[in-house]
Amino acid sequence: MKKLRVGINGFGRIGRAIFRINYLNNYFDVVAINDINPDNHNLAYLLKYDTTYGRFSGTVVDNSQSIKVDGKKINIHHQENIVNVPWDKYNVDVVIESSGVKNNLSYINDLKKRVKNVLVTYSPENVDQTIIFGCNENELDPQNNFLISSSICDTIALSPIIKTIEKITKIEHGYLITLHPWLSYQNLLDGPSASWSQPGDVFSHYALGRSSPMNLIPKSTSAVLAAEKIFPKLTDRIHSFSFRVPTSIVSGSVLIVHVTEKIEKEKLVKIFNQAEKNQKYDVFKNTTEPLTSLDYTGEKHSVIIDHRWTNVNRNLIKLVYWYDNEWGYSSRVVDLVKAIGKKYSKSK
Repeated sequence: MKKLRVGINGFGRIGRAIFRINYLNNYFDVVAINDINPDNHNLAYLLKYDTTYGRFSGTVVDNSQSIKVDGKKINIHHQENIVNVPWDKYNVDVVIESSGVKNNLSYINDLKKRVKNVLVTYSPENVDQTIIFGCNENELDPQNNFLISSSICDTIALSPIIKTIEKITKIEHGYLITLHPWLSYQNLLDGPSASWSQPGDVFSHYALGRSSPMNLIPKSTSAVLAAEKIFPKLTDRIHSFSFRVPTSIVSGSVLIVHVTEKIEKEKLVKIFNQAEKNQKYDVFKNTTEPLTSLDYTGEKHSVIIDHRWTNVNRNLIKLVYWYDNEWGYSSRVVDLVKAIGKKYSKSK
């Protein structure tokens, strides 16, 4: 299969994780990167050294126009608008939009004649297709869907669980509570809560501007709302809530759902174990090891169900699960680019 030529728009936490994962697997060629940080030496430095995931294993050299990884040139640009990057000059097939800046999607149609697809690493309203592994990856159709979403980290962990439960029974209603590590737009000390996705805006949710290392910060979460791309009207059945917690990586969640039919705990665990055994991609992992959040750093699976805490009371199911909100999520983005490449190869 001919490798896709890929551009990355936004070389932050997710963009660099995608780059690192692909470097280890060599599924596609990253030929261009766009980031508003004007310092190429700093971009190279951040790729080489990472507090969460350690040193990059390759050799990285930079100059004013590019960086070289193991001698292979990657062109660097610093445009605020995604359409101002000459992706077509580098014969880019797929642009990964990982900046998180919503305004980029306002101009995305201008890229239709220049690249095959844009893959967005969040869940905006107007996309042509949303793909969540473990749910609908067989429906991927990049030839007829230009703008494809890989959803968000919370949703790619939740959705396969819902899909698996609803193969045997119907979820009537339930609650999701998520503990999510801090993100880069949060503050070390109290201050205004500045928006990342809409630069210049300040969130009306003032609590999100409070000191992130010092607080548990209650906030809403779009985990269930984003899952509605796969499960229509899911927010009518499952309500969600989250805390931003003073940790740097790995999310944990508690899902409690009431189902229409009684099920035994042993049968439920067996179903999830079977899902892990039969899966094509690294979606599920089941465990009973007595671990904590940091033990799952660098975990490539979308969701790790911690069956030490699995409980069933007649029609009521409780599940506790973990996910590396950067590495696990970015692993599925890499899988999605790989799957897009396969679709184009089969169509020839």
